[in-house]
Amino acid sequence: MIPDADRILNRRVAWLLALSLLQFQGMTVCAQQPENARLLKLQQEQRQLSTRFADALLKLAAFCDEKQFVEPAERIRRLANPVDPQLLVSHQLPSTVQEEIPIGLPADQRHWQVQLRHLQTKYARDIYILSRSVLHNGFPSYALDLVREVAFHDPDHKQARDLLGYVRYGDLWVTPFEKSRLSASPKQVWHEQYGWIPEVYLKRYEQGQRRYRKRWLSAAQEAEIRSDFRNAWQVRTGHFLVKTNHSLEQGVKVASTLEDFRRFFFQTFVAYFNTPQQIQQIFSGKKSRSRRPPRPYEVHFFRTRAEYNEKLVSAIPQIAITNGLYYTPDRTSYFFDNPAADRQFDTLYHEATHQFLYENVLAERPIAEHANFWIVEGLACYMESFRTDGDGFSVGDPQHIRFRAARHRLLNDKYYVPLEEFSAQGLKAFQSDLKNISKNYSQASGLTHFFMHYENGRYRDALITHLREIYRVRRNKRIPVPKLDELTGVAFGDLDRQYIAYMKWMQDEYDD
Repeated sequence: MIPDADRILNRRVAWLLALSLLQFQGMTVCAQQPENARLLKLQQEQRQLSTRFADALLKLAAFCDEKQFVEPAERIRRLANPVDPQLLVSHQLPSTVQEEIPIGLPADQRHWQVQLRHLQTKYARDIYILSRSVLHNGFPSYALDLVREVAFHDPDHKQARDLLGYVRYGDLWVTPFEKSRLSASPKQVWHEQYGWIPEVYLKRYEQGQRRYRKRWLSAAQEAEIRSDFRNAWQVRTGHFLVKTNHSLEQGVKVASTLEDFRRFFFQTFVAYFNTPQQIQQIFSGKKSRSRRPPRPYEVHFFRTRAEYNEKLVSAIPQIAITNGLYYTPDRTSYFFDNPAADRQFDTLYHEATHQFLYENVLAERPIAEHANFWIVEGLACYMESFRTDGDGFSVGDPQHIRFRAARHRLLNDKYYVPLEEFSAQGLKAFQSDLKNISKNYSQASGLTHFFMHYENGRYRDALITHLREIYRVRRNKRIPVPKLDELTGVAFGDLDRQYIAYMKWMQDEYDD
């Protein structure tokens, strides 16, 4: 059933009341923190813009109802429906430039289409202006969230597209890598089964032939040769090199999935990969262009677990208990086909998170060896909730098994290590506590969700700063990593209480 205006309004009011309740239960100290007061003011500006936009959309939907335009009315109401604040969402953007609305349409049909585009374009313009103010006030993650919303409502907004890594190529919006392939000689095209191939090869591939070392073979002949991992298929995309002996089609699926994941990850954690000055340059359109393309992230995807184990057992004797691994010495992620797993790609997202964070710099270095290890695994577990559907991507679903387990450990098992004590654990202390290791992973997952989403992301940039400092190359090892109480301006004890209140609210809101 499509929600009517009253239901949408009630949902928005309930969301705002829930946010206010969290602020009260969590014992926040907004009045004592100018930074948080600025954030709340900016969020209020966004809510006002969103409310005016939603009201205008509902009026347009009512017009469509009156004219019995059923599908447009439903679509417009969906646009008016607020996104669950416990999710980070990125919509799938169209790859082509929007077409002009035909002049010859019947008057009422043209009216709703023109009005909808006008409302969305105006809202996108207002939100983009707000994003600049948000960035100026020191909230880069929030600013990029707004930019994604801009691009969703106005897919041809040049500044938003540029910020999100797209360039225009004719009537297409593509990445620089895609543009280089499309403009190559001979021209290459992307195929969902074959990846990037010369356009002149496409017909023969569809007929079951394959190009291997400058000669044509049947698909079956190629598969037999490539079953030996030394002759593995190599699927190259803008940021990944996937090697696999499973199949070309599975290699392409893994690579394209990782590309979607990486795009979402880098937009969400822009403050990890860029300094404040670099982010300002990105927003100003002055981002530096690398003279040579970066080294792609390397991923090895094996046909069987046995092959995966055989490859890694000499370096990691306990490899058989794992479902995937990012190995820092050779900067490669390793996986195997595991169709029996309910969420096979969750492991892919987990290890890719480690890979992105570690390979941000070239230097070899220990990570969280003596403290703060929980967030290293906590963020990787959090990113397991990444999901894609026909409309876009999201992360943070409260119903994901990691977050349900976190609530169960805390609220049912009464297990909780105070954050200050939890943060003091380094890699060895965290991993060697075999009695409580699964509980600690659950707590790390829940805490990450809290720092990413509490009060609409109040602590998100502080967490990202903390993470960046953990992974930083530290020439002087005596320089400590700033703690979360320092970065948030909230005492550890208050953060503990806020977290517990947040998890109780989540339980009431999402658990059966």
